Amino acid sequence: MQPVIGITPNLIDDEASIQIRRTNTEAVAAAGGLPVILPVTGDDRLIDEYVLMCDGILLSGGADIDPMRFGQPQRWENGPIHPLRDEFELKLCKAVLTHPEKPVLGICRGFQVMNVALGGTLHQDLQSALPGQTIAHRQKQPGKYPSHPVSIVKNTAMHRILGSTQVMVNSLHHQALHRMGEGFAVTATASDGIVEAAELTGHPFFLGVQWHPEILFPTMPEQLRLFEAFVNAAK
Repeated sequence: MQPVIGITPNLIDDEASIQIRRTNTEAVAAAGGLPVILPVTGDDRLIDEYVLMCDGILLSGGADIDPMRFGQPQRWENGPIHPLRDEFELKLCKAVLTHPEKPVLGICRGFQVMNVALGGTLHQDLQSALPGQTIAHRQKQPGKYPSHPVSIVKNTAMHRILGSTQVMVNSLHHQALHRMGEGFAVTATASDGIVEAAELTGHPFFLGVQWHPEILFPTMPEQLRLFEAFVNAAK
């Protein structure tokens, strides 16, 4: 039987509706998983049921996390914020951590959720936080095209999965990890030092990336390896 992979969606229409890019479900399916979209909720009971039902959790990309979640006031540079999604995903992330047999993969915003759930912080906006010091992390070309390389730390889960110390990635974000959460070890960086991937020390599979492999995999098959490793860990 295919492992059930729960995928968190975006909130739209003033939090009245949910939405998800098909590339998320397509990547999970291509890797051999059964994708299931998890309706956003703040109900602890439902979140616990989601964790029990799913064999793995995919924290998808989307809007900014409210900086109050990591002890900072909002800045002018913040994009849209959805407090209900923040509550849901942070609760879900902490709940699934009590079941280490269930793998977690975070993409872009989902990667940032992981770090905040572990007590870390974010750069709210790279251009204002590090003026003139970073490459263009919000690329000008469509997301299906890679825009910069990342360097991968040897002998990490990311290195074993991708089989290389450097890969090309896309870049569709203006926020990034700043102070790392407890036990969240950096496994890939961009040329400007911005964290591009991390994994939780001692956990079988709690791994996040700042780029969007679900958009790249149709033309860059190596990016599908992330989902294959994730789904295999969920079996």
